[in-house]
Amino acid sequence: MIPPPLGLLRVLAWPWRLLRTYPWPMLALALAAFAWLQHGRARDWRERARSEAANHAATKANYQTAQEEAAQRAQEQRLATEQTHARLAKEADDALHEADLWRARARRFADDGGMRIACPGTAGRPASDTAAPGPDHPAARGDGSGRPAITLSRADFDTLSANTERLLRVHAWGQRLVEEGLAFPPETP
Repeated sequence: MIPPPLGLLRVLAWPWRLLRTYPWPMLALALAAFAWLQHGRARDWRERARSEAANHAATKANYQTAQEEAAQRAQEQRLATEQTHARLAKEADDALHEADLWRARARRFADDGGMRIACPGTAGRPASDTAAPGPDHPAARGDGSGRPAITLSRADFDTLSANTERLLRVHAWGQRLVEEGLAFPPETP
């Protein structure tokens, strides 16, 4: 190992001599330097604490604002859902009411004689030739137009009524889809 130059040893030795000669003032000076460094660190910590407190307050305010906005959106969504459910319930009630009206009209049509019950018979022969009039076989009536009457059995008429009711509901559903923009209107030829 190469010994350090003698001048360098003298330069490094003076703090030691100063400390040996004046221990209390040197200790006071060291404590003052340490306090000054700690004061600078404390000021930095204080600034960081203020910054963190401001960030925390901003985050808390943002959180509360976001919570209020989310609650408002949830309330709006709930109201929209309730309105949709009310509209659908009204449409269902209207559809049931319409179906009841259709059934009542169909029964009245059938009961008022607008429907002629098909009489059993062979094809090509008039129904009045096959059996005498009775509760199951009414007498044939002419409507004065000279055209043959269209006759349906009660089961066929009930099926026709049910299918018409179903088709009306499907048509209304399709119209709602078109109105809401979920479907295109049918093309007309």
